[in-house]
Amino acid sequence: MSGSLLDLRSQLRFYKFYHHNSVNVGIHSIFVPTILVFSASLLHRIVLFDSITLTHVCTIGYIIYYCLLSFPVGIFASSLLLLINVSLDQKWLHTTLKQDLTIFTISWICQFIGHGFFEHKKPALLDNLVQSLVLAPYFILFELFFKLGMFHELDIQLQNDIAMMSH
Repeated sequence: MSGSLLDLRSQLRFYKFYHHNSVNVGIHSIFVPTILVFSASLLHRIVLFDSITLTHVCTIGYIIYYCLLSFPVGIFASSLLLLINVSLDQKWLHTTLKQDLTIFTISWICQFIGHGFFEHKKPALLDNLVQSLVLAPYFILFELFFKLGMFHELDIQLQNDIAMMSH
């Protein structure tokens, strides 16, 4: 179901297949960014060398992948990821380990509730953990763009793909 790793439509289709209930998408729209920020905060505590953290390395990977999927959206997503990095580097966002873990855990619980009560479908991460964790923030960004009327043709294609998969 995941298609080519560099095919935007197949990647978004993989994620959308698990997330097309509007309440569940709303829950994910709040908690995927929350998980992203607090995961970055957690990983920022792991210094690999000098002042380079695991967050910095992961950010580079996300930026490259997102730009390969869609350059314009990848650039926008990159700016958000870099803002998270700067916020952590400059200590504009400074939380304790306990705060990070608490918010991270609550965010995951909320997403599982979204799947159980509203989507009635297992989370995508149970089928492909890495793809789900990397694609989730990008998917939520696209959901925002779709709500703003952008990428309308892609949105319609994805809706049609999901309808065909459900039959």
